[in-house]
Amino acid sequence: MYFVEKEEEIAGKKVFYIKQPVGEKDIIFMHGKSYTASDFLKLNDTLIGLYNLKYRIYAFDFPGFGKSQPNNIEPVNFIEAFVDYKKLDNFVLFGASMSGGFALKYALLHPEKVRAIIAAAPAWIENEIEQFKNLNVPTLLLWGANDNKVDPKIGNKLKEIMPNARLHTFRGLSHPFYFENEDLFDQYFFDFLKNLDEK
Repeated sequence: MYFVEKEEEIAGKKVFYIKQPVGEKDIIFMHGKSYTASDFLKLNDTLIGLYNLKYRIYAFDFPGFGKSQPNNIEPVNFIEAFVDYKKLDNFVLFGASMSGGFALKYALLHPEKVRAIIAAAPAWIENEIEQFKNLNVPTLLLWGANDNKVDPKIGNKLKEIMPNARLHTFRGLSHPFYFENEDLFDQYFFDFLKNLDEK
């Protein structure tokens, strides 16, 4: 398994992303406000597991984050620009915190392109929860029970209204739970992906 670093013009500005190019399926990792694409490289066991499941892996820096140039494009439109540029379809979308919210909003607009969503404590959706009642894309909602940035109760509300969502809350973990306990995160992450493959 190996990653390549790329800097290419997408939506009119330079965008930095990393890619593991070998596989048969695609997953996009999207970072939270305090992180960048390269932080996902810390999840070594997760990435090896994805490689073994034959996933190509993409992770980009949102405009104005990390090594990507600022751009006034809306985040959901940027995701679409990246997807179009890479000619991706039927992919899994992982979003953490702010980008978890972006993932849900993107899938609401483009459900035909998204195979599944994994949203880690999706942020900035508190006043928009009702709109996701029509989102039928398979979704795994994950939260740290001790999250003091995005209220875990939002996960319960999403689970109640989304027709194809499951929720797990990690006891003793906080907002970036996937970094705090990668092994525990991987249990639910890979169980969800393997169930997708069986359908």
